[in-house]
Amino acid sequence: MEINLLKYFTFKRFINIIKNLSSFYLSRILKKPIVWGMPISYSIEPTNHCNLMCPECPSGLGILTRPLGLLKTENYKIWIDQIKETGFYLQLFFQGEPYLNKNLNEFIRLAQQNNIYVSISTNGLLINEKNIDKILEDAPDKMIFSVDGLDEDSYQNYRVGGTFADADKSLRLLVKRKKELKKKKPFIEFQFIVMKQNEHLLDEVKKYCKDVGVDKLVFKTMQVSSYENAQKYLPSNPKYRRYVVENGTFRMKGKIKNYCFALWRTAVITWDGKVVSCCFDKDAKYEMGILNGRSIQDVWKSNKFKNFRQAVLKNRRKIPICTNCTEGLKTNILEMEQ
Repeated sequence: MEINLLKYFTFKRFINIIKNLSSFYLSRILKKPIVWGMPISYSIEPTNHCNLMCPECPSGLGILTRPLGLLKTENYKIWIDQIKETGFYLQLFFQGEPYLNKNLNEFIRLAQQNNIYVSISTNGLLINEKNIDKILEDAPDKMIFSVDGLDEDSYQNYRVGGTFADADKSLRLLVKRKKELKKKKPFIEFQFIVMKQNEHLLDEVKKYCKDVGVDKLVFKTMQVSSYENAQKYLPSNPKYRRYVVENGTFRMKGKIKNYCFALWRTAVITWDGKVVSCCFDKDAKYEMGILNGRSIQDVWKSNKFKNFRQAVLKNRRKIPICTNCTEGLKTNILEMEQ
């Protein structure tokens, strides 16, 4: 089982969830942002550096306009102290490769000591024989292993700068050593973005995951930021697309509705303390405030964040990042317990 939520419930966290949900639904009805609770979950960025150059990733392409850097332990400790009373789910990733931050194990350990569930998303290329035991000693509760090919052609088509051989070796090492050490963590999720160049491999991916022994396989649709990349990468089968592509343009399938639970549910914090609107705000263009002497609560309930929520409730389609957002839409094609 991936996560038993009851393990992470405390009275304060339960009350916060009630406040969170009730204020969100009341906001939808009244078309006015009401925020009674704090975030249920958090996304904190260990770094926005990356060891790959994936063509739809601003970190890998080096096109982020915000500074590159590493999260400092002293700042992280302050944030965890503010999170622990009401939040119980932490994604230790946003942009970049988390394991490039040498203090990642300490970050994981500190959160888990406060009974916070920790999830990591990694390309896995930094996992090796020398550090595997250390990684498993402070393993996240869930590790998302992102591999989008089963051979060098399909893998390197998108995961530019890496090799499938290295990714495969790291994944098999992780599964093997976890069993040898009789570790319960991490729950290993194999994530596969379906593209034109790999859509013929889906049955083979299922067999591969069973052979390796991961806990879950997730096929995901691909996000693109330009018509050119839509033409180049989106799979031929429309079933595996999140977009309608026609007349030289592309748009999300389904209707974008004027609400977004993410703005009540999850706080996203960059490595240098910027609280941004959501996980689709990769370049921090919609910064809600900086945690430089300010508390997370102060930013979360600030007028700036209130005004952004109001704009979403009024007309979400007018906000550029919202037009390429999957919140409220089903983006996972298939999930398989192994």
